Amino acid sequence: MTFAKHLPDFLLRALTATALAATALTATAVTSSTDARTLDAIKQRGRLMVCANPDALPFSSKKGDRRGFEIELGEALAKELGVALEVGWVIFPVHVARVDCDILFDSIVDRETAEDAHLRLSKPYTVSGVAIALRPGLEGINGFGDLKRGLRVGAIVGSLASVKLGQKGLATIPFTFEDEMLDALGKGELDAALATPSTIGYYNLTHKDAPVSAVHDDSIPELRWEVAVGMRKADDALVAAINEALDHMLAEGIIHRIYANYGIEQHLAAEH
Repeated sequence: MTFAKHLPDFLLRALTATALAATALTATAVTSSTDARTLDAIKQRGRLMVCANPDALPFSSKKGDRRGFEIELGEALAKELGVALEVGWVIFPVHVARVDCDILFDSIVDRETAEDAHLRLSKPYTVSGVAIALRPGLEGINGFGDLKRGLRVGAIVGSLASVKLGQKGLATIPFTFEDEMLDALGKGELDAALATPSTIGYYNLTHKDAPVSAVHDDSIPELRWEVAVGMRKADDALVAAINEALDHMLAEGIIHRIYANYGIEQHLAAEH
């Protein structure tokens, strides 16, 4: 892909994984002119820094008992490396370089774009994408092709999901944030919403009395992707160490349990 499908989810709630607008990954300012941060340097410092949004549950949160799965994944990863986790709180993409964090979770596996941005990627640790959330009681929707004119369908403004459906003649109702869109769906103000499985799963976890249903459709390849750990200025040793840590976390079910705590199913592409 020429453009990043989406900025990493923590960067800006308005540009979550559903926001597939033509925003190049290089615009996230993830690069720096400084030398690579080596595994040895991180161990000597005793800290691994992850960038995260302070108000973007289920991804991350600075306040409250729930810290978000990205923070919990970061803690587990740091433990595997034998260091502590430090969080650099960012809201806008430009802040990533200013905070100078080591890693970014929910980085889309797009090797060409990542290389252009000098961002190194780990092996994938889960699959994400765009799913269809349906209001309670709505039936007969089994995929994107079943979304017809007359249905009130919400989508993140400017997202590839809205563009793809627009090309099929279906107008969508624009939203800035996925959580607000799911709230509107739960209230019956929408019939369907195009959102990440993570947001839908967390909504249902926090609305057990009136959950929405989720439909997964792989018929549009651009609306499904793998995610990995994005590493800024990493050397080969750090990439290898993080991949080894992820292997262990996957084998021990650590990643699966962390996602499950937020109502989210975790799986790899081969398991789907």
